[in-house]
Amino acid sequence: MSASKPPSQTKGNNRGPRLSALTEAEPAPVMGLRQVGMADLQGDAVAPASIPHIEGLNREIVALLQEDGRMPFSTIARTLGVSEGTVRSRVGQMHRANLIHFITVVNPLALGYTAWSMLGIKVARGASADEVACFFRDRPEVVYVMRVAARFDLLAEVVCGSPDELRDFLDAHCYGSDDIAQVEPMMGLGLYKSLFKWDKPLVDGSDRGKAPGRSGR
Repeated sequence: MSASKPPSQTKGNNRGPRLSALTEAEPAPVMGLRQVGMADLQGDAVAPASIPHIEGLNREIVALLQEDGRMPFSTIARTLGVSEGTVRSRVGQMHRANLIHFITVVNPLALGYTAWSMLGIKVARGASADEVACFFRDRPEVVYVMRVAARFDLLAEVVCGSPDELRDFLDAHCYGSDDIAQVEPMMGLGLYKSLFKWDKPLVDGSDRGKAPGRSGR
């Protein structure tokens, strides 16, 4: 890459700062419309087969936490017909295994970030798509990176404080880079939905509240 570290040096775990309490002296960086991606959870690109499935009781617990991340374990336990200790233990195990994380999702517009764009990136011949993806992953302005099979090699979502900052990002990290053959910025014109949540329900609502002990728990 033409700016900062070259892609070959970006495979470490140097992350941008995480979202924290806001102060006048230190405004929080935006960590994006999606906030945390699967690659953030394990450090490198994630293959679907490498992620253990959340099933049974764990899946039901996660479904309730998706509805309300602050739901007390005692409420979850009553809803699912298990003990509070069981819920606490299951949540702790999933958290330690990097299967779930607890975060605060903030609308970037509320923090004053007014420019965001999805970048379609075509990697130059001879360059490593994985190294370029890791380079963008470690940029604090980038909130989403995916390698795709399409006319582009990568999709990267960038959130900046202003159009000028977005222009500077493109100049510094995209235009003129030997590792990038083409970049197509797709500017966001309006934000209609921004949720870190799958639309597909994890469990059927009719299954909730059944007595423990059925298969898969």
